[in-house]
Amino acid sequence: MDELRKAMRGMSVDAGAVVGRIVHSVYGLGAVPDEATRREIFRAYLDGAGSVRFERVAE
Repeated sequence: MDELRKAMRGMSVDAGAVVGRIVHSVYGLGAVPDEATRREIFRAYLDGAGSVRFERVAE
C-alpha cells in the first residue's frame, strides 16, 4: 500500500483520474495465469488535495 500511495502521489492530478488497485493472485503448479485466479482487494483514488484514498472491495 505504501508503494502504491507513493507512486500515486508522484502523478499529476491535472492528468485526469488517477486510480490504482491491489490484486491478490493465486497460481497453481503449471497453471497459466488468468482472470479467474485474480481477485481485487483494494482500489485507490487520488483526490484533488493529493491524498490517496483506499477503498476495500467487497467480495
